Amino acid sequence: MLGAVALVWLVAGAVYLALPDTVPAHLNAAGQVDRWGSKPEALALPLIFTFVVLATLPILLAAPIEWSGATVRGLAVFAAVGALFALLQPLGLYLTGGDGPAFARLLDGGIGLLVVAIGLGLPALTRTAPPQPICGLPSSAPVPDLETRVKGARISGRAIAVHGGVVVLLALLGAPPAWITAYLVGGLVVLGVFLCVYLKRTLEPRPPR
Repeated sequence: MLGAVALVWLVAGAVYLALPDTVPAHLNAAGQVDRWGSKPEALALPLIFTFVVLATLPILLAAPIEWSGATVRGLAVFAAVGALFALLQPLGLYLTGGDGPAFARLLDGGIGLLVVAIGLGLPALTRTAPPQPICGLPSSAPVPDLETRVKGARISGRAIAVHGGVVVLLALLGAPPAWITAYLVGGLVVLGVFLCVYLKRTLEPRPPR
């Protein structure tokens, strides 16, 4: 996790030196810049990522965690996804030169990659999570065992990764930013509802009679 923080600042620091003094600070729904800000605003996401990691490490070290391979893989997914998210803003500003629609598409494509990474890492994250009902919804049925939860995570993860891949493809094809964002958010909501209903019907243990 500290290595991820160091990598983020290595890349962000190099990009920061190449940025102009004024950068896009906010975009509207159409991907047009409606507020400009000073160059330090490009470091907002790296700063947030650094704070989260530094706040998480003491908790991890103090908590009674069983350090298994699954736990390490879960933390690796967290570090990789967090680092990618932290670099979206400075790298996006550098690569697009401040062009609003291009910057918005790059952000959407980066978020699509994050969705892909989360989907692929969902089984590893599930192995480190405490036992809970499917989708965390209240249920009278017994809590599924670990292998059942991991099976559900694999099904969900693949569907989520495909959804993120489509978002990346739309960004590469130059679709309007508003369309990409609507598909990204709306698709996640629909997908989440469908997957929860499907997994509860197919994988949830029957309640005792």
